[in-house]
Amino acid sequence: MKKIDFEAVFRTGLDKKELEDLLRLIAGEDCQIHLAQEEDVDSESGLTADTVQPIGEILIKRGDITSEDLDKGLKKHKPLGQELVEDGVVSPDSVKAALEEQARQRDAVARRSKVEKISTIRVASEKLDKLFNLIGELVTVQERLSQVSGKIRKAQPEDLDKVLQELDLEGISEEVSLLTNSLRDNALSVRMLPVESTFTKFRRLIHDLSTDLNKEIDLTMSGTDTEIDKTVIDKLDEPLMHMIRNCADHGIETPDERLAAGKPRRGTIHLSAEHVSGNVVIHVRDDGAGLNKEKILQRAIEREVVAPNVQLSDQEIFKLIFMPGFSTAAEVTSVSGRGVGMDVVKKTIEELRGSVEVFSTPGKGTQIDVVLPLTLAIIDGLLVSIDNCAFVIPLSVVEECIELISEQSKNNTTGGNLANVRGSLVPYIRLRELFKIEGQAPAIEQIVISRVNGQRVGFVVDTVIGEHKTVIKSLGKTYHDVPEFSGASIMGDGSIAIILDAARLIQTSILNEVSE
Repeated sequence: MKKIDFEAVFRTGLDKKELEDLLRLIAGEDCQIHLAQEEDVDSESGLTADTVQPIGEILIKRGDITSEDLDKGLKKHKPLGQELVEDGVVSPDSVKAALEEQARQRDAVARRSKVEKISTIRVASEKLDKLFNLIGELVTVQERLSQVSGKIRKAQPEDLDKVLQELDLEGISEEVSLLTNSLRDNALSVRMLPVESTFTKFRRLIHDLSTDLNKEIDLTMSGTDTEIDKTVIDKLDEPLMHMIRNCADHGIETPDERLAAGKPRRGTIHLSAEHVSGNVVIHVRDDGAGLNKEKILQRAIEREVVAPNVQLSDQEIFKLIFMPGFSTAAEVTSVSGRGVGMDVVKKTIEELRGSVEVFSTPGKGTQIDVVLPLTLAIIDGLLVSIDNCAFVIPLSVVEECIELISEQSKNNTTGGNLANVRGSLVPYIRLRELFKIEGQAPAIEQIVISRVNGQRVGFVVDTVIGEHKTVIKSLGKTYHDVPEFSGASIMGDGSIAIILDAARLIQTSILNEVSE
């Protein structure tokens, strides 16, 4: 029989003997088991990245060289091991052994660091108390269900209807529903953290920027007790840093310029957060000079991003700053000019299923609004279907649903897919055509009117089923290149519903029209 060797790492409260007995019971007597605690494996227990020994110290400890040999070798510029071999004070095999020992020490540090990088979160004790109380109530309901199941199983066929009426299944179902909703909300609240810890990190950044730019800048904050999912908070540092740097460099004027404009000598960057319609909105505002629309547009024309004679609204011009590599800085400095920053903001926020808007008034300042979901785990969605395929549209972007009769669609004389919604023309996208779903559309379809990045767009589906609490599941690496789908959800009957990314759907539809 072929011999198989393998190693495993256990994190357990059992002592060495108890763990060995347990493994012996599982593997059998024919299996040879050797257990060693981590400090036994790494003789240099307590190693850190700063305490890995240099090769010279290892050679001295091994007795291969003396301190004088080490000092002499360090005065030269070749690798120490090579110098010592050339000087004849140590053999190549000794240097090789010392290098192997050093590599083993580094591996031990890497393993220990990997174990220590465990994400932790501080949770208020009252949240945990409530969670345990809800679990206790759920256990009680589960016992009731077990009793109900037993009575139904024992009932005679002729007495089944009477037994079902006495058991109050509808009441038990409502109680389970209430407990499930409470558990969901409480579990989500455990993951929620105030944004204060994230905001306060930037005090040092403002201090450094004031020194580098020769400006006087204060950082103020409000709404710091606003809570948001830890997963979202962990990814906010970089986008907020870029926005603050942009405000400090391009927005806030020098003290002399501010005094000449009748402003206080010191500029202000204000960070705030608030809950709005199931989302968290973070505002980054400065009281600087505001965005220079002419300068932004001119730089976009120079880079051939827009045509020279194009007419753009203020919001369209402001959105140009989010383009990759775009910068209005006259020269490259340590703060700006490289064109890397605001494009990172937009990309990161969109990956978090959020959006970003810019508002600016000349001479008054600029405000950047970042809209983010409360959590990345569960969303309120609108469940729709096309043929036998189920889809979920995030409820945060949905405004209303209207009917689209096939005859009206055929007789459309506006020259495109436009629906008349109380006197306003709203463009719509046929998801059946976009996803190439076969089958015949019903005579009366539904249009889900959504507002995405300030624009109203409709999505045509066969049927609108209704609101649906959606637990988001990742689609995995296989579908990572399908940006229109932001995830999936498992329905009550075990089927799959695809969660749609409204913003990416619009982009895909536009690209398809251009290619055609």
